Amino acid sequence: MKKFIYEMELVSAEVIKKDSFDIFLLAGGSDYRAYEILRIMKSEDVSINKILLFAFQERIQGIDTSDAYYNYLKIGFSNILPIHCSIKEPNSCLDGLISLESEILTAKKIALDISCFTKPFFFYLIKLFKERFKIHRITVFYTEPQSYLFPRGIFSSYRSSTGPLTILEIPGFTGYEARGDKRVLVILLGFDGDLSKEINEDISPSETLVVNGFPSYAPKFKDISLIANEKLTSDKDVQIIFSKANNPFDVFNLLESIKNKKHNDRPFINIAPLGTKPMALGVCLFALYYPEVRVVYPLPETYEKITTDNCWNSWRYLIPLNELR
Repeated sequence: MKKFIYEMELVSAEVIKKDSFDIFLLAGGSDYRAYEILRIMKSEDVSINKILLFAFQERIQGIDTSDAYYNYLKIGFSNILPIHCSIKEPNSCLDGLISLESEILTAKKIALDISCFTKPFFFYLIKLFKERFKIHRITVFYTEPQSYLFPRGIFSSYRSSTGPLTILEIPGFTGYEARGDKRVLVILLGFDGDLSKEINEDISPSETLVVNGFPSYAPKFKDISLIANEKLTSDKDVQIIFSKANNPFDVFNLLESIKNKKHNDRPFINIAPLGTKPMALGVCLFALYYPEVRVVYPLPETYEKITTDNCWNSWRYLIPLNELR
């Protein structure tokens, strides 16, 4: 069993003021939490040589400079470089990053704020850091939302996307078939209940396990997730297990224990990271270490521009990429 030596801590003035970074990457967004880490860094005079802001065309379209998206301009950093790209095509950022390749290769400290990145996009970035740029370790930040936006106040009405869905393999995380013919699907539950049901039907696995985030950011979130996914979790053949919502390393260990228990069957393991971003980060690390597993995700027609309200805790994770084979 792989054992990581890792650091995970709450972001505070005491923690953040010790940091300095050569490159800091974040996603532009209209959610208030999009720039929370940047605000904290500015207030504590954290030194950052270059800030790369991923400007997704889907989030910029139809808004003007009065939108909360452009609040990063008010924080006070003058060294922010936009990387123009598309949510639907993670490799659309590649040209922008290659133009900075010499700086990335010589950077000693790189940080990535995943708060407003879509999951396929930050999966792609982390793999790119590891395999193309040979980065040994990165610091990952994440800010929890204080609350999610539930239209009409109904828990089951939460939607992070709209329109028809396409279930796809995350680029670079396609896995490969084992000798056995058994398919296992592990779904990390989010609030979009229809997504979990649709993925389960699309994969048609021999066995489905769902992972609920517990402890969650707030006690009610665990229950909301189960209520929203009732179509799937009410199936008597679906096993429900738990992992900490804010700890990617706990998720890694859980997935490894599942893999070890299924070792004799040699199944083809599919993972759908619908839950929190830290849980998805754990899936990303696991799939980098075990490239035979496949990571699937629902690609919607459009994403909602705002899905959360205000900020809760912010976390800092030290990710040892050089320990991922």
